[in-house]
Amino acid sequence: MTQPKTIAPEVIACIAEGRYPSVTELNRVADRIWSDLRACRPALFCNVEGNPYERLLVLKAAQAALAGDDPTVA
Repeated sequence: MTQPKTIAPEVIACIAEGRYPSVTELNRVADRIWSDLRACRPALFCNVEGNPYERLLVLKAAQAALAGDDPTVA
């Protein structure tokens, strides 16, 4: 079965294996979300590094994508 290009493979792996993401997977998905956001709205993401608040928001989005609303995943 071929994995869709629009869904990060880490998300598929966590769901398929019924497990929580590793820190590496969380960061990979966050980087992918950040890249997708920059591609869609480059005027808002001129600073490649971003600020810590933006990074936190992207990490939270990655966490939600990987673990859903499970409160035990920090």
